[in-house]
Amino acid sequence: MNSFSDLRQQAFDHVFVSVRPWNVLTAPGGYTIFTEGEGCHVTDSTGKTYLDFWGTIQGANLLGYGRREIADAAYEQMMTLQFTPTHEGSIPKIQLAHKLAGITPGSLSRVFYANGGTEAIESALKIARKYHAISGFPMKYKVISTNAYHGSTYAAMATGYNGAFHWEDFEPLPSGYLRAVHPWCSRCTFGLSYPDCNLACARHVEQIIIDQRPETVGAFIDTPISSFNYVPPPEYWPMVRAICEKYDVLLIFDCIVTGLGRTGKMFAAEHLNVVPDIMVIGKGLAGGYFPISAAVVTQEVAKRFEGGPGESIIHSFTFEGLPGGCAAALATLQIIENEKVVEHSAVMGTYLYEQLQSLYKHDIVGDIRGGLGLMASVELFKDKSKKQQFSFSENAKIGRLLKAKMMEAGLWGMFRNPLPVCPSLTITKDEIDEIVGTFDVVIGEIEKNHFS
Repeated sequence: MNSFSDLRQQAFDHVFVSVRPWNVLTAPGGYTIFTEGEGCHVTDSTGKTYLDFWGTIQGANLLGYGRREIADAAYEQMMTLQFTPTHEGSIPKIQLAHKLAGITPGSLSRVFYANGGTEAIESALKIARKYHAISGFPMKYKVISTNAYHGSTYAAMATGYNGAFHWEDFEPLPSGYLRAVHPWCSRCTFGLSYPDCNLACARHVEQIIIDQRPETVGAFIDTPISSFNYVPPPEYWPMVRAICEKYDVLLIFDCIVTGLGRTGKMFAAEHLNVVPDIMVIGKGLAGGYFPISAAVVTQEVAKRFEGGPGESIIHSFTFEGLPGGCAAALATLQIIENEKVVEHSAVMGTYLYEQLQSLYKHDIVGDIRGGLGLMASVELFKDKSKKQQFSFSENAKIGRLLKAKMMEAGLWGMFRNPLPVCPSLTITKDEIDEIVGTFDVVIGEIEKNHFS
């Protein structure tokens, strides 16, 4: 058996690691090999165990490490039937679609499977374009978004940007993608204050449609509640929904992060009393045990695709809706129901948000967002009285310090500013206390030694 030092070198020689620069990757502590996990804890090749406050990647590890019942469900199905020929049906594929139709809001009821969130976003965008084409409006191809991150394939990249990535490396991106402002009151693009703003952010969406001409705009995509924990004013989404209906624009909700109990309800849309035309689910659909995602469309949208060859969508993935993945997803949803995970997320999310308030004692803690389920963020400011943010280079330094100090203290997560908390939904109060306590110590050290 190879030693872990041999494996590390083999990784450097043969694994094309994403996002991180090579010099960072090969530096001490720059690359970690994990060997096992249990609950909210994960252990690396040195034997050190960490409390994972990021849920692997933004909560994809929905129910924690080591859920044998999910693994067993996938295994048993794969031993019975691991694949179906040419996208035909399997029992778990059909059962999962039926289950999702029953738990998603409104008339969302037809499921297009994919392997990950990005693929499901790509599918939703293609469904929207084809919907308008078979409805007699082939020029309704333009897509409005608020520049939020929706994935890393070309169409998904064109809908938004993530500061951790650099889309300019891949330009030119597809045309026809338009930018609306974020509905974030604390960072209003127009410099206005709610409610005197008259919902200028929502009206901006309508103005884009008018300026571009309604016959060319086909979809608006956004996260209903930002993964950075910005919650729009209560009137925002009903107003945007009405605007979309007025101009026959399909509303697409990206619930890849905020679905399946993350916000204290099964889907973030349930906080808003708004039903999109297409809703995208990913990340934890199979608890992180199998790559699977879905774009779920309403009955009204699905009916346009009921017909002959002209109504079909020429878009697929080889491994879409694999029987084992669907079985794992069904087992995940069963655990969510049996263990009342959504209710637990709501209670623990409130507790997490309340405990994080203690961090305001630090001069560099400028904003703490959360309170809707197990999703929160702590933003550090250079001068919180003026809401002055740190520079790019200062934030890079903060990220390095957070990683070194938190790993040493036994925490694992996304080490950046804002500092996000998105753990497995099974987390306990004691584990939350450990996370907040470590944040307190580490932020205090960074403030004292580097930014005082």
